Amino acid sequence: MFCRKVAHLNSHCHDYGSCPDYSSFEDYGICIHETETRWILTMKRAGIEKRYWKIEFETLPEVVRETNGYRKARHYANHLHDALNQGLGWWLFGKNGVGKTSLLICILKEALRQGYSALLVEAPELSAILGRRRRIKEEEMNAHPEERVFQDDFILLDDLGSEGEDEDTLACIQRLVLRRVNEMKPILIACDLEPGVILSRWKKAGLNRIIDRLQEVSMISILKGKNLRKRERELCFHEN
Repeated sequence: MFCRKVAHLNSHCHDYGSCPDYSSFEDYGICIHETETRWILTMKRAGIEKRYWKIEFETLPEVVRETNGYRKARHYANHLHDALNQGLGWWLFGKNGVGKTSLLICILKEALRQGYSALLVEAPELSAILGRRRRIKEEEMNAHPEERVFQDDFILLDDLGSEGEDEDTLACIQRLVLRRVNEMKPILIACDLEPGVILSRWKKAGLNRIIDRLQEVSMISILKGKNLRKRERELCFHEN
């Protein structure tokens, strides 16, 4: 049960006006769109953008569902309690567009459904996020992404490697990894670069500590396949 006026003001129903519950004479009612809309709000709060809202394990392209990476992702999603207890994360490598982020977001969604807290963060944005953290009052900290990167049960660090060799971002990555590993909180990582390239970059920057820590608490896999985004564009072009 919730107030129609408050629900409208907070956009809990995108179909306000045509919704039969809202147009009734009752002061309170259950909106038929509430469950779906609350799930969308949950995904938004987790940093999951609209393009990924309808992606699920079952809706991934068949070429992805046939991979060993997909089977590992399903296994991980079915054992989230164990992963959290052990602080076990997953580092997923692969070329651009093969489905790494989509696969890891499916895990993130399963975590949300099971009541765990989860957050998706783009690696290049990490420096800006942690920079804002210093300006937030301590009593307001827990609700903000600036603190959630450390506190949420699961975090997906997407597009790792695209930050280049920016010193501030690399320092933030080190800070994030060390704190979460010490707190035994899993980190899911999607990286377009080959393992040797990212490790070489980190060693050059003196980040040997996070290499060791991540290797201790992470499964490491490579998702192989063709660029699915390019394939989608080609299909759209031929259909037109």
